[in-house]
Amino acid sequence: MAIEPLLAYFENWTGRPSISRHCLGFDDHGAVGYFGDFQLRSAFQPLHDAAGKRVPSAFEALLRVTGPSGANVPPHVAFGLPQTTSEIVYFDRLCRMVHVVNFVTQSTRSSSRLFLNVDGRHLASIRSGEHGGAFETLLHHAGLSPRRVVLEVLESSVDDFGLLQDAVKAYQLRGFGVAIDDFGAQHSNFDRLWRLEPDIVKLDRNMSLEAARNPRARRILPKLVDILHDLGACVISEGIETHEHWQIAENAGVDMIQGFLFSRPQSELQEFLAGPATSKHSEPISPARQADILTT
Repeated sequence: MAIEPLLAYFENWTGRPSISRHCLGFDDHGAVGYFGDFQLRSAFQPLHDAAGKRVPSAFEALLRVTGPSGANVPPHVAFGLPQTTSEIVYFDRLCRMVHVVNFVTQSTRSSSRLFLNVDGRHLASIRSGEHGGAFETLLHHAGLSPRRVVLEVLESSVDDFGLLQDAVKAYQLRGFGVAIDDFGAQHSNFDRLWRLEPDIVKLDRNMSLEAARNPRARRILPKLVDILHDLGACVISEGIETHEHWQIAENAGVDMIQGFLFSRPQSELQEFLAGPATSKHSEPISPARQADILTT
């Protein structure tokens, strides 16, 4: 891994927050990014195939932030820290590269993929057709191929649908996988999906919750998955918190599953590679434990 070019890229950024230390460093927990007085770290959550095989095939990177006092800062608050267009792009790329460095330095499987979220404000600020160019160069310095990276886009976060279409195509042409996140929430619709042609669709966690309590929703879910498969997309069910959720997702024909039933996000990938966090015959996570996990 070529750390020097990565440091130079961020530290030569015009208008970056004024700090005396490097923007990217290491401690006992891995790579850490700095945005002003805020520290940016990684947590990873595994994605398994629907049968729940032993070793996960992919990991989603999640942001963990601590403020000047050392207190944890919720991710949605942290993403509100950058205000100018330049700061938004800088912050989003820095977060993703912290995740990339932690993934590359820990991953022992050359086939596992890394899922990374893209801030909709960042996507909207890049000129059409140029999406992914700078990030592809940064990945090269880190020794990671775009083909091992899936960029998650929240469809509803981008008002300019034409720009969103162009961004998805540009990412795909560079070899990135593209996932539409939280499908089924807010204003998601099939017309936009057909026009975007994503590689992956991640079903919003509330779809699992609704299918578990509503027989009609449970009957409709397999039909929804069939339509997404006809679109040519891999389907991932998020929010798998109980064995009932898991069984519903598997019966519906989804390809992959993700949720607290299998593991809470952790900074160490080795914890996941050692074996599964649960099986279909183990005890489900209690509601109180689920609530505790959801706040971390």
